[in-house]
Amino acid sequence: MRLWVARATAGVALVLALFPVYWITLTAFRPREEIFTSPAKLLPGALALDNLRTVWFGTATNAPVLPFLWTSLIVASASTLLALALAVPAAVALGRHRIGGRFLPMWILSQRFMPAVALVVPLYMMFNALRLVDSYAGLIVLYAATNLPLAVWLLLGYVEGLPAELEEAAAVDGASPLQTLLRIVLPLLKPGVAVAGVFVFIAAWNEYLLAYQLAGDEVATVPVYLPRLRSAIAQLYGEIAAASLLSVLPSLAFAWILQRHLGRGLAVGGGREL
Repeated sequence: MRLWVARATAGVALVLALFPVYWITLTAFRPREEIFTSPAKLLPGALALDNLRTVWFGTATNAPVLPFLWTSLIVASASTLLALALAVPAAVALGRHRIGGRFLPMWILSQRFMPAVALVVPLYMMFNALRLVDSYAGLIVLYAATNLPLAVWLLLGYVEGLPAELEEAAAVDGASPLQTLLRIVLPLLKPGVAVAGVFVFIAAWNEYLLAYQLAGDEVATVPVYLPRLRSAIAQLYGEIAAASLLSVLPSLAFAWILQRHLGRGLAVGGGREL
């Protein structure tokens, strides 16, 4: 009986989780007249590629989606690499050498608690003074900084789970701290780095508020592009669904590339007690 209840609960949860994906995919391939049919049809009727064609090639009033996808890919990838490059040594310092005691790790995580809307005005003033508004460098540094606490916290549990004997043996053999980090610690941290990388990449890919305020015509990500899809009288819901569907693919591809390390990392777990 318990097994049946567990399976039924898991099935309901799975349906609820996948229904938005199903609906946005269906909307992306539906003609405009079917999107506004009342009552809404849950099963596909006539399907077409018009919405995908419109966002891929663009129109006289709406730009194509490809440049925005490319911008998102550059910004998310570069900020993820920068955040991980800083998070790994920071996690080692906190988890292995206990720098900052028990207070500093929680303080680092607390930087994620501040709502983004509270940072918009000071960040815009700062970026405007540094001439980083509407630039790749500005968004890359911003996303790396905002996602660094998350990456450090995720990696901290993995660092604390590593056997200290390996590092001690390397030190006895004459390895420097940098050599120990690169040759001993980093290979063992691959599952944790994969988990942190996926979370940081997705967070950077999906961020809208700061990108909307600090991006412009030259550097704009996909979340900024989606609200721009509108005609003179209404939002283009089919085109928005098509662009959203395309924007999901890079994140899925990134997670698929790292799936070998990701599965192991999630199984091992990077959690730690507060």
